[in-house]
Amino acid sequence: PLEGPPEVDAALRAFRIGYAPNAWDGLVAYLQRHGVSPVVAERAGLIVPRSSGGGHYDRFRHRLMFAVIDVSGRVIAFSGRALPAPEDGDEKPAKYINSPESPIYTKGEHLFGLYQARQAIRQSGEAVLVEGNFDVVALHARGIGNVVAPLGTAFTEHQARLLRRFAPSVTLMLDGDDAGKKATWAARAPCRAAGLSVRGAAVPAGMDPDAIAQKQGAATVKALLAAAPPLAQRLLDVLLRDGEFEGRALHDQAARVRAALQLISEAGDDVERTV
Repeated sequence: PLEGPPEVDAALRAFRIGYAPNAWDGLVAYLQRHGVSPVVAERAGLIVPRSSGGGHYDRFRHRLMFAVIDVSGRVIAFSGRALPAPEDGDEKPAKYINSPESPIYTKGEHLFGLYQARQAIRQSGEAVLVEGNFDVVALHARGIGNVVAPLGTAFTEHQARLLRRFAPSVTLMLDGDDAGKKATWAARAPCRAAGLSVRGAAVPAGMDPDAIAQKQGAATVKALLAAAPPLAQRLLDVLLRDGEFEGRALHDQAARVRAALQLISEAGDDVERTV
């Protein structure tokens, strides 16, 4: 049974969060008992053929499991986050293991949380794009329901067009590290191709939306979203901010100026470019 505040329990159920037992053949045995062909289970990415001796073993073991649900409400894949285990020793498992692509799942064509967020996105007229599963669930549990995330890949044009079906705009709230900055920059092209109006929230360095929600509360997350400027302005602020620009090598400063000019050239009209 799930335990905790009602909003947390509701989020756990909405996202069908579960647990993969710490066993090599727990799911294999379960599927056998229920007459599921191992060929079908292997094609779905649930089990993996053994390299020798025949048979299969579970792909997900001792992991917190997130169901990946398409916009029609069908479970099409899974994402499993590693949990601490005494026997791991110095060898740490991959933090996340995701279902491989299959006949029913192409990761660049779906968004984690879109099924749960679709009504909130329609009502608000805007989606919020974060990086990870925990970010989505944490914000959803705190009443911010229009949040989605890519599925272990860069944000794609297909995903942007999928969002455009539900709302005309998106706010990027990606992690406040170098990887998050790069992902924010890279999201420009798919958003522009899909015709999405896009803003960029200022996430503090070393933080992510989940951490902000836990340490500072949902009100801080909402304030950051409300204050998010157009993405080009946000990126220019990062490129040319004193702490990011001054004191850097000349070639780095030149690269940042070229990137800023590229952003300005992409602006849609003369007024936007002037601003």
